[in-house]
Amino acid sequence: MRTRALLPIAAIVALCAAAAPSPAPAPAPSAVPAPSSTPAAALDTGYYTIETNGFTMKGNGDFVMPNKVAFSRPGSDGTADRAEGNRDRGTVTLIGNVVVHDNGGAPEAGDSDYAKGGASTLTCDKLDVDSKAKIYIAYGNVRFEQNPRKMSADHAVLNRSSGTLHLDGHVKTSDGDSTMTADDATYNLTTKKFEAAGKPVTIVQPVPSPEPGASSPSPKPKKRRLPGLPF
Repeated sequence: MRTRALLPIAAIVALCAAAAPSPAPAPAPSAVPAPSSTPAAALDTGYYTIETNGFTMKGNGDFVMPNKVAFSRPGSDGTADRAEGNRDRGTVTLIGNVVVHDNGGAPEAGDSDYAKGGASTLTCDKLDVDSKAKIYIAYGNVRFEQNPRKMSADHAVLNRSSGTLHLDGHVKTSDGDSTMTADDATYNLTTKKFEAAGKPVTIVQPVPSPEPGASSPSPKPKKRRLPGLPF
């Protein structure tokens, strides 16, 4: 009976290791910079442009911008804490610490006096912008300034096509030493005239100082309470 010699286990392992091909060396990892957690982004709708640190867009044109935004369109620019809107409709809502500057140079202003009326600033808690209709609707802590006039209200609608600003709710205005309170008022940015209504409209105006040398008591403000007054 013929017997076969058995190789030791250690020798078998050594032979298998010698016969197996050596694995190819792994390629060195390429230096790829890590993506930024807040990449810069801009949305240009043709009606306005918004710059922010990233946003989400839906197929129907709706978008949400959760971080601070910079808004601009011909004739105006501004900032807010966040924004949402629709790219295709040309609408946007600016939310939180809204500040919008208007330089009077909007295309719809043309060569009107509104275009020459000087810069103005609108601040509020929330602002709805319809860029196609050129309508701005402001909510909460509304402030509007066009030197030397300053105005405040709970709510306001600015129509850039007509150059009018309608304010309602605890309306207060000041022009130098003259002040006015009303329930609602309309300010024409072209003519710089007010139309106010309320129960009542209250206007406080300083009494003109007397001529030098004339004896007269110290001037005191004059207060008028009227049912409604354009001025």
